[in-house]
Amino acid sequence: MIIKGIKSWKGYNPKDIDKYLRIYSEEKDIDIKDVICHKCGNDSFNLIIDQDEGVIQVKCTKCETEKILLDCEEYWEDAEPELQVCPVCNKGESFNVKVGFVRRENGSVKWVYIGNRCTKCKSLGSYLDWKISYEPTTKMEQNI
Repeated sequence: MIIKGIKSWKGYNPKDIDKYLRIYSEEKDIDIKDVICHKCGNDSFNLIIDQDEGVIQVKCTKCETEKILLDCEEYWEDAEPELQVCPVCNKGESFNVKVGFVRRENGSVKWVYIGNRCTKCKSLGSYLDWKISYEPTTKMEQNI
């Protein structure tokens, strides 16, 4: 359930990120994938992001495994990523994360949205979104 507040929208479980991304992207058919730690199965991460370069790395809050998502490794060297702190509560450093893919008619990805939910204050947001101008996108899609 999403609660629409003055400062932010809150989601009381990670599934609320799906609804938020549909509203935020204005795409009812957005294909949303969970980001889960491949080592321990945890769904809570620190986010290391450079919004200017459009890159994201997640670090599992349980086992500390790090992973650069999607096609971001190609741009990581030029980036200056920083640990994100929730802009609403200014304390939360742990987020549930989902990736939303908007697809072309042929099924390849044309736009990526990163949805997040602060595990401390439950605020929903999207730190990043970017256009994909190449095909095929299969390898990029599998890197979550």
